[in-house]
Amino acid sequence: MSGGRGAITGQLGTTGQRLGLLGRFIVYGLVGWCIECCFTSVVNLVTGAGDLRLMGHSYLWMHPIWGTGLLLGERIIMALHRARVSRITRAFVGMLLCFAVEYAGGALLAVLIGRCPWDYSASPWSVHGLIRLDYAPYWFVCAWAYEPLASFVRRVRVFSRESEPEAAPGIWPM
Repeated sequence: MSGGRGAITGQLGTTGQRLGLLGRFIVYGLVGWCIECCFTSVVNLVTGAGDLRLMGHSYLWMHPIWGTGLLLGERIIMALHRARVSRITRAFVGMLLCFAVEYAGGALLAVLIGRCPWDYSASPWSVHGLIRLDYAPYWFVCAWAYEPLASFVRRVRVFSRESEPEAAPGIWPM
């Protein structure tokens, strides 16, 4: 589908093709990785486990967990919004969804690969080492911030590239 700009680009607007399920899954997974890396770098600095390099971390397994969770969140939050549920209640439900997805994802990984990559069992707030209930305020903030993020992601449109002459096989186009 041609959008008039002649390049592959993410734009907001009324022309072009919206990101499909796979596109949103990829974007949400990448956003989740970024959130985790930022969160762990700051928490590590504050707790003394890190330093001013602000090295954060995540796991490759988290991309599909974030992608799936945020796609599920789209459906649930939109349904609650249509039902005129207050934003604070939607954020609370989103927080519960975050806990549920993290717990289910960790439990599934424990079954599939023999262990969960994260282990919260040292915390008194841990539930089976898979989630930490003291993270509720952070998950609440993530759920609150999720609505504008999801609104933005759902408005992104991708324009298709206008046809270009094909390069000879084996030659990288410049």
